[in-house]
Amino acid sequence: MTEMETAAPIATGNRDRRSAWAGHLAALGALIVLLGVLNLDAIAAALRVWWISPTFSHCFLILPISAFLIWRHRRILAAMTPAVYPPALFLALPLVLMLLLGALVSINEVQQLALIGLVQVLTLAILGPRIYRDILFPLLFLFFLVPMGEYLIGPLQRFTTLFISAGLSLLGILHHTEFTTIDLVNGRFQVAEACAGLRFLIATIAIGVLFTYMTYSKWYKIALYVFASIVVPVIGNGFRALGIVLLAHWSDNKIATGADHIVYGWGFSVLILCLLMFVGVRFADPVSSDKTVRISPARPSVRAHGFAITLATALVMVCAVPAFLYWNSHRFIAFNKAALAVPPLPASWSVTHPSGQWAPSFATPNAQMNFALRDAVPFSPVVDVFLNYYVRGHEDHSLISSTNKLWDENVWHPLLQDSVVAHFGGHRVIFGQLEIASQGRARLAWWTYWVNGRFTTSGMTVKLDGLRNVLAGPEGSALLVVSTPVEGDVESARTRLRGAVTALVGLPRRLEAAADLPGTH
Repeated sequence: MTEMETAAPIATGNRDRRSAWAGHLAALGALIVLLGVLNLDAIAAALRVWWISPTFSHCFLILPISAFLIWRHRRILAAMTPAVYPPALFLALPLVLMLLLGALVSINEVQQLALIGLVQVLTLAILGPRIYRDILFPLLFLFFLVPMGEYLIGPLQRFTTLFISAGLSLLGILHHTEFTTIDLVNGRFQVAEACAGLRFLIATIAIGVLFTYMTYSKWYKIALYVFASIVVPVIGNGFRALGIVLLAHWSDNKIATGADHIVYGWGFSVLILCLLMFVGVRFADPVSSDKTVRISPARPSVRAHGFAITLATALVMVCAVPAFLYWNSHRFIAFNKAALAVPPLPASWSVTHPSGQWAPSFATPNAQMNFALRDAVPFSPVVDVFLNYYVRGHEDHSLISSTNKLWDENVWHPLLQDSVVAHFGGHRVIFGQLEIASQGRARLAWWTYWVNGRFTTSGMTVKLDGLRNVLAGPEGSALLVVSTPVEGDVESARTRLRGAVTALVGLPRRLEAAADLPGTH
């Protein structure tokens, strides 16, 4: 065989391989773009969180890092021939269901996780198992695009507060701890959400996972380093917060406050991260010297019609959820707004204008009520009543959202968070109880969610109840907050709120009437 005869099949194989890559990448790219366009709300929600929240600003780096890691394998990938793998589409079914449920109950994180999962499945289905296996880590790394973990803020705040308290006790420094507030003889320190260490924790986990991929090959080293990436930042943040309190205390609040608080905090965090990586690199596994690229034959495992069937099936799965949501949202477009009015009140209570001193920050309600109640006691403070009503089926209106807050932590800080039981509209209702303070002012607030005729303080319960009767008709949900200033003792404010809740006996029936829409069942 001549040299020219040998080269001809190789050249032909290379052309076939390049042609296969062009077709499969075009199909995969089109499916992923379509998936993104049809689920733009969930993607936009993630981008807003990245932009607004410093905790998740590192997410902007995840996609470029994944792209770079795939690009590093370009020579190996170029030697492979993509081939469709139809069985992978069976894995899409639970992800499609997950995407649907996340959209119906307005949980952005569930939708975003499902979308990243569908990217994995589409890649496996269109390019095949061999190629997917080679780029597995960069694809799995994309899950860090999902801004989730805010539910850890509360536990991290409490851990950090207890860590500071324990450190102060060991040093013999007199202090008093209540909730997330620490009082010393020369100052008060609040472990705010920003001090909980969630930002440092999530960023360290992402960096740690990437570090293990670049450094280790043995599974036990990977497991140990990932574990260290979780534990070390939590404990390190405790030492950081303790150091800030000690510096402020010993300097009589001259240092470690304001701007130098931030500088010290970030400096300490960077130091911990550098130490973690310094220790980790000392136990790095040797890099394999085998750079051989094995060329796979340019023979697709499935015929052309198999590719078309796989592509068509994937297209249906990508479009299924948005099509259903479009149909569903156009069924539930109205509610009985006229039913939302102040109910008849006992003679001892009257309606007046709200004080305007404080309001919860809950966005985009379908209807809103804001008024105040005044009892018969002369010169008694008013009780502000806030009601935000949401109609399920309106994807732009969500009662439970990461952007909805009971108070602005930049203005108010919590003094008390617990629960209280009161009789409300013939129901025995558990209200969340919140005492907040700002610039010498304090307010006591009771709050509860109403959904499907039930009262709860659990946001998760609200979300899960949203799955009930999704197809049966429009469902209403609401946030109810009553608040009053604390003047003197808290017990007087609590008695005033209890009286106001009792006076609003007819409000639950108003809520039920608003959700009862003729002609929609």
